[in-house]
Amino acid sequence: MPPTSKETTRRSFLRTTAAAGAAAAAIPEFSILAQEAKGANDRIGVGFIGTGGRAGAHMNIVNGFKKQGIAEPVAVCDVYRPRLEAAAKKTGASKKYMEHEALLADKDVDVVCVATPDRLHAPHTIDALSAGKDVYCEKPLTHWIQFEAAKKIEEAAEKNKKLVQVGTQYMADENLPVVKKMIEDGIIGKPVHVQCAFTRRGDWGERMKIPDANAKPGPDLLWERFLGDAPKVPFSVSRFFQWRMYWDYAGGPATDLLVHTFTPVFCILGLDYPERVFGGGGTFQYNREVPDQCNIIADYPDGPSVVMMNTLSNHVPTDTMVRGTDGVIIWKSFQARDGKGIRIVPFAKGAKEQFLPWKGLGDTGKLWANLLECVKTRQQPACSIAMSVRVQAPLSMGILSHRQSKVAKFDFDKQSIVMS
Repeated sequence: MPPTSKETTRRSFLRTTAAAGAAAAAIPEFSILAQEAKGANDRIGVGFIGTGGRAGAHMNIVNGFKKQGIAEPVAVCDVYRPRLEAAAKKTGASKKYMEHEALLADKDVDVVCVATPDRLHAPHTIDALSAGKDVYCEKPLTHWIQFEAAKKIEEAAEKNKKLVQVGTQYMADENLPVVKKMIEDGIIGKPVHVQCAFTRRGDWGERMKIPDANAKPGPDLLWERFLGDAPKVPFSVSRFFQWRMYWDYAGGPATDLLVHTFTPVFCILGLDYPERVFGGGGTFQYNREVPDQCNIIADYPDGPSVVMMNTLSNHVPTDTMVRGTDGVIIWKSFQARDGKGIRIVPFAKGAKEQFLPWKGLGDTGKLWANLLECVKTRQQPACSIAMSVRVQAPLSMGILSHRQSKVAKFDFDKQSIVMS
């Protein structure tokens, strides 16, 4: 059972925080990779597992690093042959695989980019770490039902002494270490309440393009590989190409969108696991399984209470706010057209308001640069595995709460989610 008293909860929280270590609390500074020309043998070889829509952005970035002599695509893997062939052409990679184990056995692959459906992130990442590869894993870290697998990723990274960077682009902003230090120094007092949101009009992110309405399972489409440990169901063109609309493979706005706005908040406040989480929302506009409106409330031991809000029916943005006992920190939604930056507003008499313009928010290229630098230095990257496991917890808990109409609680002793 979860701790029953506030003091016991606090002690459990502190134990968990200590176990997480600095990786969950610190934000590494971004550094610029050396620009001098390198020989082919000095370049970091990158292999891509999953070559669909989001992977295209990663391929473009690594292609750019190839021109600088820093890294280069060497192999691609996809369970759908037409996508695999297109990726090989796009990257110039000479090695093409339809089964990820073959790519992981390739000695020329140093770093693996995992951009498969959510349900496959955990097995592909664990297998990559076990094969001795560092990993860039697309967000979310795991499918919403796989929190225990998220912990196994962290264990595999530690056991094999390998790195994991999770692709949460909002973590690319170089202001985060500065703001974190301000909070630690007490500029807004004790943080007690947070709001963050992701608003959008339309569900194009989930309703992905179907390139071939007549596609069928066979040697050019490995349906069983796509399913992984998901329920075994008959082949569906929509499920295969539009997997983000289905609970079996994705979590909707919680793990696809709110992960972006929540992760920086988690970072600057040095949070760990939440005490309890409430999730709500529903599918009120679009015809799909996952919700188009999503709200999560995560209460942390001794504060803060974090409110995450989402709608896919209205694009009017809501600012992120960290409210403290002696001030407030505000930054604009990613969709904001003006005032793009972070306001620090202390309430103390004579204290001056500060404004920090964004420096990299949303820049996937910076996350890649950060990881490739860390591959050389062996420091933890900006969106480390320790951090990402603890970010995953309230998102998974919010979905479980929503689906079961129960409160999700965290058992600090067992390090597990319980429903009540």
